[in-house]
Amino acid sequence: MEQAGTLPAATQVRFNRFLATVYLIMAIGMVVTAAAATTVYGNPALMKRILFDSWFVWGLFLLQIIIVAWLSAAVMRMSTGAAFLLFLLYSFLTGITLSSIFVYYSTSDITNTFWLAAGMFLLASIAGFFVKGDMSAVGRFLMLVLLGWLFGWILVWLFPSPGLDRAMNFTGIVLFSALTVWDTQRLKQISTQMEGRQGAGGLAVIGALALYLDFINLFLLLLRTTRR
Repeated sequence: MEQAGTLPAATQVRFNRFLATVYLIMAIGMVVTAAAATTVYGNPALMKRILFDSWFVWGLFLLQIIIVAWLSAAVMRMSTGAAFLLFLLYSFLTGITLSSIFVYYSTSDITNTFWLAAGMFLLASIAGFFVKGDMSAVGRFLMLVLLGWLFGWILVWLFPSPGLDRAMNFTGIVLFSALTVWDTQRLKQISTQMEGRQGAGGLAVIGALALYLDFINLFLLLLRTTRR
């Protein structure tokens, strides 16, 4: 696979433009999430539902899963605008569910953790941009690790264990850092396949969604480490 440093000029320009679009969409999603979280936190009635109504929270969670599944399965058949709106809806719902972090963590912890996560995400993205070699096998391995990690969290939820909880937290930080590297490298492959294809704009939305999920999970896992 051609690497970022050795791509033909036209392909390099196309990749740079595509990557800029992906990060712009991701940034817009982050702004929507932050705005939704802070707005909901300022609404006592809605915060009460999020904190004490488990059915409401599970409903939000299932709706988020449906949106991700729908977007991933049908993005090539959607218009770019429709895919983008679904991404914004997902970002908004994520902001609602994340509003509870303001109850459990101080503003300084949230702010400091956000910038730490941003720095780690940036370094991982740079690594993914310049990494050499085909990471397809690594990506498949990371997906298997992700499934195992999710199963591990189910076990922690059913059988609470402080030691296992810390281990899962540390493993998750490493995992989502690695996924950021892989997803960034995968964007290089997508950019070389998108020219002239129907739904190409939707691919930028999918790329933004993947990086958005990497960052959100990295941020939340790092935030958990600040608990006293």
